[in-house]
This record gives sequence, C-alpha cells and structure tokens, in this order.
Amino acid sequence: MLRIKAAKQPRQCCPIDLSQVVDLGEGPETILFLHGLFGTPEHWLDVMETLSDRYRVVAPQLPIDPQPGRRHHGMQTIGDLSQAVEQLVDQLELDQVVLCGNSLGGLVAIDLCVKHPEMASGLVLAGSAGLFERSPIRGLRAKPTRSFVRSTIEGILYDESIVSDALVDHWHAALSDRDYVRFLLRVSRATRDRTVEDELSQLQLPTLIIWGRNDEITPPSTGEEFQRRIAGSRLAFIEECGHAPNWERPDAFAEQLQAFLPECFATA
Repeated sequence: MLRIKAAKQPRQCCPIDLSQVVDLGEGPETILFLHGLFGTPEHWLDVMETLSDRYRVVAPQLPIDPQPGRRHHGMQTIGDLSQAVEQLVDQLELDQVVLCGNSLGGLVAIDLCVKHPEMASGLVLAGSAGLFERSPIRGLRAKPTRSFVRSTIEGILYDESIVSDALVDHWHAALSDRDYVRFLLRVSRATRDRTVEDELSQLQLPTLIIWGRNDEITPPSTGEEFQRRIAGSRLAFIEECGHAPNWERPDAFAEQLQAFLPECFATA
C-alpha cells in the first residue's frame, strides 16, 4: 500500500503577544522598534514619545522574555524571530515601515530586509549583532549571583547609575530559572551563528547606523564595518554611551531619527 507523507509544515515560533506591544501615535508612516536580548519595549519609550506626534511608533516584546516553556517551545533560529515580527506587521496592517533594531533586534531587522526587500522603507541599526558581538551573557551559568547579574547589565551601559537594584532583582529572579538560562544560551548561539557579512551588500534602502562611542559589546569599529558594507548608509556616534543608545541616551537617539526619517518616507 502506498503511503503518502503529509507535507512538513514550517515551524511556527511563539507569536508576539499583542498585549505586550506598545503602540503610540497614528498614521501610515510607522517605525517598528525591536529590542535586544535583555531589552524590553519600555527601553524605547522615551524615543517613541518624542516621535509619536508625527509617526505611528510600535515596539513589541519579542518572544524571548521569561515565560514558561521558552526552552521547549521558544525560538530556535533568528529566522523564527523574523517570522514572528513579519506576522506582527501583517496583524497590525503596517504599510510604510522603518525597522529600527538594537543589538539582537538589529539582526532581526537585517534578516527581514534581506528576506523581504519590499517590507521596509528604511533601516536603523544600533549596536547591531550580525558581524561581531561579545556575548553579553558570557560566563552565564545556572543560579548566577546578584553581583554577576549586576556586572552583566553594567557591561551593556556606559552610565552605571541606570542599573537600579530593582532592575538587578528582576533579572536575577529570571536568571534563577535553569530552563530560562538554557534558553538564553540558545538565543545567544543563534545570534552568533547568524552572520550577515555577505548579505549587507544586498540592502538597497536608506540606512542609519547609530552607535554608542563606548559600546563594549559591539565596539565602534563594528559600526564602522556596517557602514562600509551597506551602500549609502550613514553612521552617527553618540558620546558617553554604551550598547543601548535608545535606552541610555534617548534624546540624542531621537534627534538622529528625526533628521533621518523624512528621507525614508519620501523614498517610499
């Protein structure tokens, strides 16, 4: 008897929870903000509020936050996260979109632009992964100490005064979950394995690269390499700033965006 195998269905990543999406402003011109490994939509909030009187600004919580079952049912590859963001764009019926990503979020944005060149009107990268990145969780083990968690967060920022006890307590509690630690290590490996060195030349859209001058995770030379490989891109450094300029220096970050975005939507 002939047995016909069912076609293998594409793997579905955990979808983005719409209740965890920050959505401000209105209109067809939208900026979609994608955070990094330890980021949250709230790290974009100051920038979003500055821009929301002119643009629709959207920041989802990527499905890499501490949730039950992440290790067994969460993302396996960067492509899984890209797929989740693509589904969100469809759900929210976003049309003219500028993708703006920090760290891991930058890599997801690049992956989307390479796979779907028609999706974005512009691209903004801040401390993006994809070329070179020192893992922010190197040395992470199950049951890390509070001092390890504090030093890890401080390594992301230039201004250590931002690292509050409440922030350390939050991430120490999350990293006390052995399964979640193993999931984060998988995310870190997936980030390391998804290199875009040979694909950046394919990008044919307005691109702004914003980098912290004191970034120790993706050093300034990495920002310069992105600029060299992306035709027509421009690079802006923010002084006294680490790996997350949108969080640490939101006013300077928003100023760069305000000058850049009209070009993207004029092109669109």
